[in-house]
This record gives sequence, C-alpha cells and structure tokens, in this order.
Amino acid sequence: MKFKRIISSLLVATMLTVPFVGCKSTKTPSVDKTTEQKPNVEKEDKEDNKLEGSLITAEPTTFSIFLNFNNMPFNPEWRVWQEIAKRTNIHLEGVISQSNSNEQEAFNLMVSSGKLADIIGYVDASELEKLGRDGGVLPLNDLIKEHAPHIQEMLDNDERFRQTAVSLDGNIYQIPKNQSLLTAEFWWIRKDWLDKLNLEVPTNVDELYNVLTAFRNEDPNGNGKKDEIPLFDRAGHKMPDEYLYLWDTSTEFYPRNGKMTFEPMEENFKTGVRNIVKWYKEGLIDPEIFTRGPKSRDILLSGNLGGMTHDWPSAGDYNSSLPESIPGFEMMAIAPPADQNGVVKERTMRYPGVGWSISSQAKDPVTIIKFMDFFFTEEGSDLVNWGIEGETYVVNEDGTKSYTDAVMKSDQTPLGYLRSLGVQYRIGMSQDAEYEYAFMTPAAKAAAELYNGNPEWFDVTLPPYLDGKLGLKYLPEDENEYKKIMSSIRPYVDEKFQSWMLGTADFDAEYDAFIAELKARGIEKAIEINQRSYDIFLGK
Repeated sequence: MKFKRIISSLLVATMLTVPFVGCKSTKTPSVDKTTEQKPNVEKEDKEDNKLEGSLITAEPTTFSIFLNFNNMPFNPEWRVWQEIAKRTNIHLEGVISQSNSNEQEAFNLMVSSGKLADIIGYVDASELEKLGRDGGVLPLNDLIKEHAPHIQEMLDNDERFRQTAVSLDGNIYQIPKNQSLLTAEFWWIRKDWLDKLNLEVPTNVDELYNVLTAFRNEDPNGNGKKDEIPLFDRAGHKMPDEYLYLWDTSTEFYPRNGKMTFEPMEENFKTGVRNIVKWYKEGLIDPEIFTRGPKSRDILLSGNLGGMTHDWPSAGDYNSSLPESIPGFEMMAIAPPADQNGVVKERTMRYPGVGWSISSQAKDPVTIIKFMDFFFTEEGSDLVNWGIEGETYVVNEDGTKSYTDAVMKSDQTPLGYLRSLGVQYRIGMSQDAEYEYAFMTPAAKAAAELYNGNPEWFDVTLPPYLDGKLGLKYLPEDENEYKKIMSSIRPYVDEKFQSWMLGTADFDAEYDAFIAELKARGIEKAIEINQRSYDIFLGK
C-alpha cells in the first residue's frame, strides 16, 4: 500500500523531537487500495430530520484535527470554535501541541507515525493531494455530492474554486479556502514626501527611478541627513520578485502566449537585474533588505525613513498612528508603474487556497463532510468570517456588518484580534470580501478601490500565482522529479541574485555561466514538466 511507503520514506525526516498530541482515531488495518479509497457514504444519521438548528449530530461528537496556520496550531478553546461546537455538536481536538509552530515537521511526524487525525489541513495542497493518491486522505467527490450541497454549489459556480479543489486524477482531496477578493498587495508611496519635493506620482519605471533618487538625495524627512530608504520591503523571501515585476520579470516560471518560460533565462530578466543592481548601488533600495526582516515596515515608517513599498492594505493604517509623531505623514497607494514596454501589470493576486481534508482513518466521514458543509452556509460563513454577532460584529439596518469596539479598539490589529478568537483560520470556507473592508482605514479602502477598479491590470487567465510561484498541479510521475530538480535550482538562483544585487559578483560577467549551470541542473526538464502541467490547466 502506497501510504505505508510514505511512512517509511518520512521516518528519517522525522527523527527530530517535535511536540505532538496523539490522534484519537485508531489506525485502519491494511486493506486493498481499491477498498481503502471508498468512504462509507451509505452511513446516514437517521436523526437528520429531527435535529434542531445547525446541529449535525444528536449527541456531542469529537473529531481530531491536524491544522496549523500562521504558526498557530488549532486550539479548541478559541471563542469562535467553542461557539461552533455549541451550535453543531461537533467538537474538534487539535493533535499539534500549542508549543509547536513547525508545521512541516509536525506533518511529517504525523504521517510517519501511521496515525492520522480525522481532519487534516496543511500549507501545501500538493502534499494533501499526494497523500490522497496514496491512500492517506479520502476522495471527497461522492461525499460532497450526497451530503454537502453548499460545497457542491460552490464547485458548480466558481471555476477558480473548482480548479483548486480538483486534483489532476479527477478527485477532490481537500476543500479549499475560497478567496473572493482579487487584489492582495499594492504599491504604497509617501505622499507627504512627494508633496514636499513637488514631485508627481510616478507612472512608469523610469519616473519611479527619478522619484526614488529624489527621496534619497533631497532630504524629504527634513533632518539634514541622507538617511532615507526610498524603497523597502518586509517580505525578504519574495522581495526579489516584487522588484523584478517592475521590468516584467521574476526569478520564477511564467507563461507567455501558451509557452512556459523560466524567466531568469529571458531578456527581461537581464534588464531587471541590471536596474536593481544600479538602484541598490545608488542607495535607492534598503541596504538591509535581506536581513531587516518583517519588522522593517514598522521600523522604517515610524522612523520617518521609508519612502515606498509593496504591501498589504495594512500599510495604510500608519496614516492613523504616525501623524502625531510625524506631522503630515501619509501613505498612498498608487497604480503599478508601467514597465519598460509601457505595460501596467500587477502579478500579485488572491486565489483560492488550501483548506482541509478527511483522513482515510476517520470512522465517520459522512458526519465530517456535513460539518465541513456547514461553513459554506450563511451561519457558518458568518462565524468564520466575522465571529459572533453581538460580540465581534453587529448587523446594521441596511444589512451590512460592522465590527464592535472589541475588535476595532483592541491592542491588536483587527485581524490579529479576530484570529486570536479563531476567525479567518485556514479551513475550507468562502472568505467574505466585506470582512476586510469593514476594518480598512480610508487609505486602505482607497487602495482596494483603485486596484479593484482596474481589472485590466490583472491576468486572471493565469494559473494561481502564489507568493510569486505558479500554483500548478503536477502529474504523479512528474511531481517528484520536478521537486528534486527545483530543490537544486531555486537556492542557486536566490544565491546568485543576492550576490549580484549586493555587488559581490558581476551579473554580466557571470550570466552565461549561470545559464549553463541552470541547464546542468535540469532546468530544461523542469520547463518541460511545467509546460505539461500548464497545458493541462489550459485544457489541452
């Protein structure tokens, strides 16, 4: 059985000691794969018609769950999940210790132990699909059709949700977290600095260079020092691509006119890297870009040092918190600057993401899928999007929702506070766009309206572009080979890019050897595999 082979392959990887709480399910005896994959869809709760309200079972029922989101293992004590248990009679017991934030190690440990939680969520959808193909999680197609009408409706009516949910073998192994908002991150600039220096908003990459140069040389913070950091980013791991987008390139794969390319091998990459090297050398880019970390936005904006960044709507929150210490402070979202060819494009978008699966060891998959369907009802959706009516939000006379002071005046950010209650966790659900608008500051709302109002900036025909990487699905015979190839190529590309940007190596002198090394490491095979997956995505 393939699942046993997975266990064997992971034993070496999980020798590390990781805090883990045992699952409540018992291990299913070894059976033939053809029977192992078939859930007991005939098991019906005969009390269905007699249950009141949102109850899913007549008696309190507990299932184990493996789930860790943003370094937060699932916690059944979260206020919203206590309310969910009260309304549905379904209580979830997390199997990851609250002291363990390493999701990958915990996942490998669970799989290698052979004892799976009833419900499994994981950051990598491809791993859940692989686990499904190998017998670790159930195909959900029939369960959904027979017992989850709200999920089925979403599959029928939302193409992006369906593409995310359905594996290449035609099975559904995980219920995604749907994303109804299109925009994700925006280009933000210091409007007060533009005004002080009598500068116009930059509309293309050349104008942007001139503005950043002025930020660097003309003392917009007024302290008499040349200490401004014109361009910065707090997401160091994806920063290279966010800057390279300005020249329509990246360090990743990208399809053009039906053909898959690896952008470091294309002409735009040369243009982009040469400009980034120049900008860094001239002090336009944060000199600590690779080391400053996620606090860079707080540090540089509160210190009146940062001028421009690519970031989430929360970048607009500083307009409320900083003007008292920095008179006139104002961050403003602007359109993506046009590239060297005059094209305005924003690659960063939101897509349906990974959600949760049902283990093949779960004793009652019918009840679990009914529970999962609850979160696609209006009541379940409100709980996981907004929290509890009267505690975290109220419904206005016009039917819209507003957050209470408990959310808006918390010591945490509104989203941080909601997540501390278990809201917006990474489960199969449909995210309500209005939840985010409800706590946006005026600057953030203006940013969202600007980007949502220009859908031509986004190419929605592309496969999911997740944190700068194409979210393609791979054939089983391709997946392991592809991961092996890229485990060698990605670190190499990142290392070389950093050395060129920092000036410790010469890009033009090394480029030909760089391409030769990519080919030696198998990049052409990786392109071939990605092309095959892209063709499948296109329906060829």
